[in-house]
Amino acid sequence: MLERLMSLLGLVDPDDSEYDDYGEEEFSPELAEREERVLRPPRGESELIIFRGAAGQDRKEELGEALRKGKMIIADLRGMERESGQSLLDFLCGAAFANRGAVLRVAGGIFLASPRKTMIEEWEDENGA
Repeated sequence: MLERLMSLLGLVDPDDSEYDDYGEEEFSPELAEREERVLRPPRGESELIIFRGAAGQDRKEELGEALRKGKMIIADLRGMERESGQSLLDFLCGAAFANRGAVLRVAGGIFLASPRKTMIEEWEDENGA
């Protein structure tokens, strides 16, 4: 049974006589092609969005939708004017709050927005160093 599972996944060459007994159609692409198809990492969407400066100001709706879909956002607001940066930060805080998330200050002008509070774990040194 293990050999059959491995052959279905394309990890080993199937034994032709084994499949004739089951009446299945014979399907045997090249082993290298099957290994590439099975062992290739899946393509997917990103789980983290990083933006700098005014890029976030122009794409607020996309950032809000990304938070709703469960993606984390790192916002680098250091190159922005204070008022527009504060406006964008307020928007991110509202979008994160609507998703039961949080926004943390990572460094001066850099913030991490998470759609759920459980996605972020903050550790602090007890000595305050």
